[in-house]
Amino acid sequence: MTISGRTAVAGVGVTTFGRLAGRSAWSLQAEAVRNALADAGLTKDDVDGLLTEPQFGEPLLLHGHVLGRMLGLKTYYLSTKSIGGATAISLVQEAAMAIDNGLCEVAVCVFGDNAKTGLPMLFGLAQMGRGQADDIAFGMAGGAAMEARSAMRYRHEFKVSDEMFGSVAIAFRDHATRNPNAQYREPLMMEEYLAAPFIAEPFRRYDCAVTTDGAVAVVVTSAERARDLAKPPVYVAGMGQGHNLDALKDPTHYTHFAGARSSARAFEMAGVATDDVDVAELYDCFTSTVLITIEDYGFCKKGEAGPFALEGNLQLGGELPMNTSGGLLSEGDLTGWNHVAEGVRQIRGESTSQVEGAEVCAVSGHGGFQAAHATLVLTKEPSR
Repeated sequence: MTISGRTAVAGVGVTTFGRLAGRSAWSLQAEAVRNALADAGLTKDDVDGLLTEPQFGEPLLLHGHVLGRMLGLKTYYLSTKSIGGATAISLVQEAAMAIDNGLCEVAVCVFGDNAKTGLPMLFGLAQMGRGQADDIAFGMAGGAAMEARSAMRYRHEFKVSDEMFGSVAIAFRDHATRNPNAQYREPLMMEEYLAAPFIAEPFRRYDCAVTTDGAVAVVVTSAERARDLAKPPVYVAGMGQGHNLDALKDPTHYTHFAGARSSARAFEMAGVATDDVDVAELYDCFTSTVLITIEDYGFCKKGEAGPFALEGNLQLGGELPMNTSGGLLSEGDLTGWNHVAEGVRQIRGESTSQVEGAEVCAVSGHGGFQAAHATLVLTKEPSR
């Protein structure tokens, strides 16, 4: 028994991204929820499920309770979760399961933060450091320093060049040039990429996700109800998770993520293979993360994603168009929530870098310093 195709995303709401001085994370979250409900043709009185990820500046334990009260909601289902960059997809999956089991009928999943102009992330970084064998005490704080170790090992083992990393950033920037909500819309050339300073070697400036203020909300409901709402339903056809909780004790930790297990489950549930995927929105906290995930998902064999990207296959018109809103590298880092929104837009035919005839989209979430991974397969039809 599978829930494939029995639930759907009925609405997405985003705010402006960028430097939004004076906006609280709470106000951004509320705006995204209002926009998502309007997109679906629903009101707050239709919502009986709320699933939230707390903002990093204020990691409040009862985040969902507070936001729900602010929004004036009365729900049958409530959940607050944080598993890093895999949270967005994990919460959409949870909403689908809750709806399919009759625990609620209309669920809103939401995240928003004012990380660019609001509270500093020092507190959040300190909390993350506690889970990294006290590395933060020795200055090893933040994602760039943590994942640079993986990138160095990956480069060494598979002979990945600077230009291969750069081709990922350049492809996603090209998509961002057409997205008015992207933070960075100027074309990026290889010369500029290579001339940029290192943040944590081998990562240069353009290898790293860009901080932003903003919020994204997603409305999930049953496929039957979604078909009667304002926008065409985008079906939740497949979902999976995989978590590498052994971390550095696993000798493959640096070059193989849990995405292989996560994607295998999602593709099997959806009844699709890699050749069926028309467009992908893969978590791009760093360029190396993208290449490793491409290989883990089976789009390329190990060591082949770099040349694949260098040949232009991630760009619109390429073999596997990817991160068509600009991704975390150019649109803004909302811990992968904007990937879910863009995946929905692709299936609806609403993207600013639309893949013609897109019917199957793979979306990935990746976080917890390579520990957590989640996969979502979105489709135009309920089954294939």
